[in-house]
Amino acid sequence: MFRKQINSPDMMLKKNVGELLVCIICVVSTIAFSGCIQTKSITYFNNLPDSISRTLKQLEAPNLVLQANDMMEIQIGGENDKTVQYINQYFGSGASGISTIVDIDGNIQLPKIGKLHVGGLTREAARDTITSAYKEYLLNPIVSVKFGDFKFAILGEIKSPGYFTSTKEKLNIFEAIAMGGDMTQYAKRDQVRIIRDDNGKRSILSLNFLDSSILNSPNFFLHNYDIVYIEPTSIKLRSENFQRNFMILTSVVSVMSLLLVLIKK
Repeated sequence: MFRKQINSPDMMLKKNVGELLVCIICVVSTIAFSGCIQTKSITYFNNLPDSISRTLKQLEAPNLVLQANDMMEIQIGGENDKTVQYINQYFGSGASGISTIVDIDGNIQLPKIGKLHVGGLTREAARDTITSAYKEYLLNPIVSVKFGDFKFAILGEIKSPGYFTSTKEKLNIFEAIAMGGDMTQYAKRDQVRIIRDDNGKRSILSLNFLDSSILNSPNFFLHNYDIVYIEPTSIKLRSENFQRNFMILTSVVSVMSLLLVLIKK
């Protein structure tokens, strides 16, 4: 009679359902633990030596050049009375400032001068070009040139992706990442890409935020209109797959648990 009870359909079903339930729990646990993120993979330049201080080499900010869609703020003045009178006549009293945008051909429009090519010039070279152009009309003109807002985009595993604008002319990659709210835990910090376009010369650069050498990298500073792309790790894909399947697995476990309870009755 005891042997018959062991081999009864109810007992066999309980055994099979119980074993399947244990398997499902093991699978869920394995998937969950496989998605764990190691601290080392999310720590910036984690190969820095354990010392109080470390001297970094001096980095020069990129000598930015003018390109299409750049905003320029130009101030024109002079120490000579005739120059000041001329400026007041053509620019309006006390309004010696000009805001202009570089067009697709690299040209700007200036009062009295008309079209002037500045594309590909540095700020200093553009200032000298504008100064030379106005020397025909002004006596010893004084010209200052300032670039408009610094623009860049961050995409991928950043907490707040988007298109950003800064009033700074010198912006490093960490400042840009901070404006996006820092990288997410799923960011592939050793393969951050910068897509750059300098007057038609396009390139893709790679930065490794896990290595302290990034602090001395020639690409430490961004260029205007850079696009920063942060790749996701494979852990994110596993995590998303786990989240999608978790509800299904939870439902299956719930149904099987209920089945076990009904069988026991």
